[in-house]
Amino acid sequence: MRTRFAGLAVFAAVLLGVTPPRAGTAQGLPAPIPPVRVEVTGDPAPVETLRLAIITAARAQLLETPGGQVSLAETTPPLQPLPAASEIALRAVVQVQAGGGEPVTRAVPVRIRNEMLPWTDAQALLISNSPETLAFSKVLLNGAVSAGQTVRLLYHHANGSPTRRMTIAVNLSNPARDPIKLWVIGGAGNSGAGELAVGHLAARAFLDQYWHHAGFTVELPGNTTLPLFLHALAPGAIASGIAQFTLLAGDRLNLQVFARLEGEIDPPALSYAPDFDRVHQRGVFEPPQLVRPQAYIVDGPPVTMAIGDGRDAIHERETGIGLDGNYGVVYTFPIEVRNPRTLPSILGVVIHAQRGEASGTVLVDGRLFDIPRLWNGQRRLLTTVHLAPGEQRTVVISAMPESGGYYPVDLTLGTEYR
Repeated sequence: MRTRFAGLAVFAAVLLGVTPPRAGTAQGLPAPIPPVRVEVTGDPAPVETLRLAIITAARAQLLETPGGQVSLAETTPPLQPLPAASEIALRAVVQVQAGGGEPVTRAVPVRIRNEMLPWTDAQALLISNSPETLAFSKVLLNGAVSAGQTVRLLYHHANGSPTRRMTIAVNLSNPARDPIKLWVIGGAGNSGAGELAVGHLAARAFLDQYWHHAGFTVELPGNTTLPLFLHALAPGAIASGIAQFTLLAGDRLNLQVFARLEGEIDPPALSYAPDFDRVHQRGVFEPPQLVRPQAYIVDGPPVTMAIGDGRDAIHERETGIGLDGNYGVVYTFPIEVRNPRTLPSILGVVIHAQRGEASGTVLVDGRLFDIPRLWNGQRRLLTTVHLAPGEQRTVVISAMPESGGYYPVDLTLGTEYR
């Protein structure tokens, strides 16, 4: 793994016409370099898509070491959602920090083009949540995406060491000689936040892009490994993220989630240690989206939509074990609503946490509602739906169980909502 990363860093330095700096050496702005070209999708492509696309391009071209942290400091002009079939040129300032060294600041000219790609949803969901808390280095999940396949990944892990920092990484690897091309949608939480917040931030970022069919493409050379997410965790901190990958060209993409304690080498020494966590789950689960059509007539019983209910549990491919809480599964409820009255009617969409503290991101007829925290037993009105006399139409509601919260959570639609 080290050799492949080192080769990528040297290749990038040659391509950009700069000399790789020594680890830990602060560098000024480099000489002008050729623009980085990034292709994104979405109508529009949200800011988070553009941000992650720029960071990933910087990792591929400016990464100094395998553990280098890359962040986007600013862009000129500031990032804005990019409409479909449009293009923008900007200047991005990124910071690269290797280990405990001083951050290296680089100015990168970037040209971003928003392209249309045929949408294909995920056929499988990779879950990396066991062991959830660990105090040792370990490969946590190995997965793969085959030609033409789309796979979703959800990971959620905590640094259980009381004294040492840990890196949780999501690596994308091309094991073949020929290049591959990926379409990536991704969201990750801030590792400095609490468990509920970090899971919600990742889910919200992902769903906002997912519902817009927004992402970015990555071309990965042969025999190359590239980090998509790198979480530098203090003791007790949490890494949480969700991503979706479509292999547009090439034979195979390898995915790996691993934990490495500070100062240790690759591969982690305890990569093949047994799992001691019998509560949380890991594996390949199918299918990662559920559609549940329903109907509602004004003044009738409210429609109840259970998100993460055990009766809907999807199952692990090999063991047949159900996924507790269905975390990472996207639920969609097309609801045929009808108002037979001669007067207008107002319906309310309510969210209800019934098993414990939870968060949520809910889409109602194309409008996103952000719920960072619900206390156990709390009900909250999200929005209202107005129906004219005699009106009949379809209301579409969508949501996903979010890491760090207690699911199931109920959504209801009806006239009795106060």
